[in-house]
Amino acid sequence: MGPVTFNIHNETKYDLRVQASNGAQAGAVAGASTNLSFTPDDTNITCAMRWYADGICILQGSVAWSAGGSGADDGWSTSNLICMNGQANGVGFSGFNEGWVELQPYNLMANGGEVSVTYTNA
Repeated sequence: MGPVTFNIHNETKYDLRVQASNGAQAGAVAGASTNLSFTPDDTNITCAMRWYADGICILQGSVAWSAGGSGADDGWSTSNLICMNGQANGVGFSGFNEGWVELQPYNLMANGGEVSVTYTNA
């Protein structure tokens, strides 16, 4: 796999913490953006996206990619819904309370590239 840049825009009213499966971490307070960079050695990445209100985790979603599959989950709860809109190498995706969104083609990220996602309040 090639290198991947992951751009995250948190336009929600909650703080966001990102924990990648390779140990990388990032955070974006309400209204802020952040990014993470991954090397070609990072071949299978899952990023846990956790939103916090007053220091308490209220919602968790994920964004993941590999040479053999990519997708995203905006998370779900009955009282704190968040919407997501993004793209992976130009292939758009969005979600609002429906769970995992699988991206096609399956090898979309095989050569690396860019993943961007924007989270907003429902």
